Parts: sequence; C-alpha cells; structure tokens
Amino acid sequence: MSSVQLAGLTRYSFGNRWQFGIECEVQDRELDPWGSREPFGSFWFWIAGRVIGNTDAEEQLALAFLPLAHRLNRPRPDARFGGMSNIDKLNLVIWVRFGEDEEFKGEQWGVSDRDQLRREDFTQYEVVPRGDSPWCDGWEAILVEDNASDTLIWRRWQSDAAEVQEVTLPHGAFSEVATLACRWFEKLRTERLGPELLQKEIRLAQRNTSEQS
Repeated sequence: MSSVQLAGLTRYSFGNRWQFGIECEVQDRELDPWGSREPFGSFWFWIAGRVIGNTDAEEQLALAFLPLAHRLNRPRPDARFGGMSNIDKLNLVIWVRFGEDEEFKGEQWGVSDRDQLRREDFTQYEVVPRGDSPWCDGWEAILVEDNASDTLIWRRWQSDAAEVQEVTLPHGAFSEVATLACRWFEKLRTERLGPELLQKEIRLAQRNTSEQS
C-alpha cells in the first residue's frame, strides 16, 4: 500500500495499476455531507493500465468496499459457463439480477428454463455490480477463475453502446489486492466509527485472509 497527500485528501493505492490495482481518495473531513463519520471520497480499479470506475464520483467509501469484501472468499469457477464466450458470461451474470425477461438468451447460455436461471446465485462473479454506487454507474464487470488464471471482463455503457474488454490475471491476483485494500479500509473505518458499529460487515476480508494462509 502507498499513499500520497494531496490538497484536502489522501490517495491510497493497492496492487499494481499495470496489472490489477485499487485506488481511493479519502477526503480530510470529520463528517460527510450527511453528517456521518463514514470515510468519504472516491474509488476506482486499475486493470492493465486502464481505469474502471468514475474517478470523479464522491461517496461514502463503504459503498465501494463493503460489496467487495462480501465477495472475497467466494469461488468463481469459469467451468460454470461451459465454454461460453466472455461477452455471454458477462451478459448472463448481469441479466440474472438486472435483466428483463425479453432479454433472456437461453440458446446462447445453454438454458431453457428462464425462471430456474433467475434462482441461481451469480453474485460471486460480480466485481462491479450495475448501479451499486456512484463510483460504478455505467460500468459492469465480472471475474471468472480457473486453476491457472483469473479473467476480468468489463464494459462501460455510454448511451446504448458498450465495448466489452477483458484481461487475464495471475490466479489469485484480484483477491490478494482486494483483501489488502479491504483490511486497510476496515481499520480506517473502525478508527472513524468505532468497532461496535461495524458488526460483521467487512470482517469477511479477515476471514478470507486466514483461509488463504
């Protein structure tokens, strides 16, 4: 982890922006715009030198870190998709939670029962869920894993168009960086709010770390 002090905020960096990295900016303020002591600022990913996320969006950073932490220790087997193209994998994962019935592509996804597919849980694959918070508005990304590598697949919607991109990472690279960032944020948030307010939320990151060691 590295940090840089800027005017009115501190920027924290985790991982390697030329492979996979996470960055956030924490504003130097006691209270956020709603009067809470939640850490407040901006959040984004780096993938192979490219930014994923809206770097100018300001929010309570818990809206970015908590969903990330809750997905850390869940398997994301690429085998579930049975040889689909990466764009079909992304479309399927996003459709299950957010898609309309008329957008169902059963033939491409190898499924005939739309309702059965809706009941299956794909949230472990989501690393940038649609509309989860201001930092990811307009972005979607999933991660699939096999024994040798991880593949991150993403797109950014602009009007009605989006180009799907993908990057292959060393196996475990995403989880390693995300765990480091989430553990740091847990410490920061505990200092700001007090441990009694955190309960079980981001402590999944600690459990994930102990399982990997």
